[in-house]
Amino acid sequence: MAAVTELSFLLFALINNIHAQERIFVKKEGDSYTFNLPNNTDSCLISRSVGEEKLVLWNTSDLWSNSSSVPEHLKQRLVSSVKTSSYTILDLTHSDSGPYREECWTEGNVTHDNNFTITVCTSIGGTAIDERLGGTVDLPCEGAADNLDVQWLKQDSRYEQETWSRVFGDKTTSVMDNVRGRYQVVTNTSALRVSNVTGTDFTDYRCLVMHQQQCVSSHPVGLELQVEVIYHSVGETAVLPCTITDSTDEQPPRWSNLFSSDLGQLNQTVPSVDQNYSLVFSSLMLNHSGLYYCFTSMRYQRYQLFVCPKFGPPAVELFSEGEEVTLRCTDRREDMWHVWFIKSNRTEGRIITVESDQSMSRVSWYDNNGSLVISNISAGDAGEYWCVVYDPYDQCVSTERTVLVYMEPFGIYSTSFKKLEKV
Repeated sequence: MAAVTELSFLLFALINNIHAQERIFVKKEGDSYTFNLPNNTDSCLISRSVGEEKLVLWNTSDLWSNSSSVPEHLKQRLVSSVKTSSYTILDLTHSDSGPYREECWTEGNVTHDNNFTITVCTSIGGTAIDERLGGTVDLPCEGAADNLDVQWLKQDSRYEQETWSRVFGDKTTSVMDNVRGRYQVVTNTSALRVSNVTGTDFTDYRCLVMHQQQCVSSHPVGLELQVEVIYHSVGETAVLPCTITDSTDEQPPRWSNLFSSDLGQLNQTVPSVDQNYSLVFSSLMLNHSGLYYCFTSMRYQRYQLFVCPKFGPPAVELFSEGEEVTLRCTDRREDMWHVWFIKSNRTEGRIITVESDQSMSRVSWYDNNGSLVISNISAGDAGEYWCVVYDPYDQCVSTERTVLVYMEPFGIYSTSFKKLEKV
């Protein structure tokens, strides 16, 4: 009978190891970690692997006895709660890092078996990066520097406690089926390159800088869905698509704005949600300007809606390769503030702010006089540029639009410039 029980345990452990993805808990030095074990078990064993050696930390049935296996340095940092069957290690150090295993028995049968890794690091302040669906983005590993021994982790949202999964089994092979081929580590920077970004990529990541299997520092990076800018004038119709429907959600996508989840509180014309879950404004008013969210239980989509007074016809300027072009925001005043937007072939027809477009390193924006200067201009800079002026209450006061058209030598307009339609 004992042999059968042991064989059952081995098969159980083998199946568990095959199907379970490695779970990683990243902790800062001095933090604590709590083992939440099931109630109504005869005993539980906590062990940690050190190389090929299995170090038994404690058995809950003789935790505080004189013959207890708990190391003295650990016993001083161990706190238990009989009511909840939880055990907490206080003041974590690098030496607490490693693979752990929980095993519990009831009447001789294994009723709980859990494998995971605790990694203790020195945490460094994180950063957040915006990207759009379908784009490509490099998540920086700021602490890598000359040390290219890094591990990339991705937050696993299936668990309530902050849990991480390893993105790569090594530096090149992804262990996540849904991202295989889309995630790569950039050789000279150790950045994580995410290609063809999908909704499931928008979460938190961590770059662990390692030295001889010990975590030197942890650098959190949040990948967030880029705010899509929607630009209209008073009286027009606007449609904000919601493309994050997920068949696993029990409820359909919901809409909210920055200040309220009740869109009916908006004054005057109230937007509606159509059969495709898009938010529809039939006749825009100035007060409809704002940040709108379409969200499900795990994903969200953001739109920044700008509603301005009626647009006037855009000005047109011709330019040649290598010139310097200055655009001026003449409506800007002392008590106002302004933002420059771009819509062009280079931005794939999307409206983005000048400061968020990293490809425009040759652009200078002068807030004191409202001018925008593009140096060493090229055909790719052709497009529509908007200066939007806001009052102190963030309401759009006016819009000036200028269409830059590239002129090839001999006065022929560039055939690569596509006429931009009215927004």
